[in-house]
Amino acid sequence: MKLSLGYITAPTKAEAKEIAVSLVEEGLVACANVIPGVESYFLWEGEMAKATEYVIILKTKAKNQDKIVRFVKELHSYECPCVTFMPIEGGNEDFLNWVEESC
Repeated sequence: MKLSLGYITAPTKAEAKEIAVSLVEEGLVACANVIPGVESYFLWEGEMAKATEYVIILKTKAKNQDKIVRFVKELHSYECPCVTFMPIEGGNEDFLNWVEESC
């Protein structure tokens, strides 16, 4: 079983919720957590920028990653949204089996 943990940022709670719920409803992820109040600092077009964002953490199958990126890019308001993945290397086997079966 190859599973991934996804990481997405969004500018508003409403947009983060829409992305999270849509990914679950589409069967692309087993679960999506929305975490508020993240302060992000980054260079954008050569200028220092700051944003308060919402983080979306996903649990999914690794094979869904490309579909998730395409799906999020269609929904997201950012020109260049953060959508990244890390492999899940271990954990509660019961939970990991649930993720595998859920998406």
